[in-house]
Amino acid sequence: MVRNRSSEKRSKLLYAALKLFVEKGVQNTSTAEIAKEAGTASGTLFLYFPTKQDLIHELLLKIGQEQSDFIKSLLYPSLSVREAFFTIWDGSVRWFLNNMNEYQYVQQVRDSGMIAQSVVQQSAKFFGFYYDAIQKGLEEGRIKPYPIDLIGAFLYQDIVAMMNIIRTLSDPRQQEEAIQQGFTIFWDGIKQ
Repeated sequence: MVRNRSSEKRSKLLYAALKLFVEKGVQNTSTAEIAKEAGTASGTLFLYFPTKQDLIHELLLKIGQEQSDFIKSLLYPSLSVREAFFTIWDGSVRWFLNNMNEYQYVQQVRDSGMIAQSVVQQSAKFFGFYYDAIQKGLEEGRIKPYPIDLIGAFLYQDIVAMMNIIRTLSDPRQQEEAIQQGFTIFWDGIKQ
């Protein structure tokens, strides 16, 4: 007998996994706990995700796609290089602030060795706009001729550093000021 898989049930399982992975840690969360949190049987979880590793990977890809879609919706070809970088910076920080569980999960698994290289490569495809902005900046002579991967890595890590600072600030004005200052520090480091 073939069972139909519902996108609603799949979403519930991913949401339950995200919630528990953030609360308890990926290593400390069992598939049985995820199924229970989602209101399904363990066997049902395995219909959607044959292994816990598949669930970990799918959740990372889902988050990457959602974040990417949000940032891409803010980017326009007419933006200057600086404006494009600021849009990526600001959009990333705001998306993470509005999706704190997703941020915490990504930080938990990103450099943990839990993610297969093929999934890292697939996820990287969502963020081609990072490299488009860098390439445009290099071609126009607006940024220093550093390696593209180095600039991309610094951009991401600086956004993570920004998130770690902003999370400690309760005053929205201080958060806004920190976002602006953080970007200025990054931009001043790469601009030509």
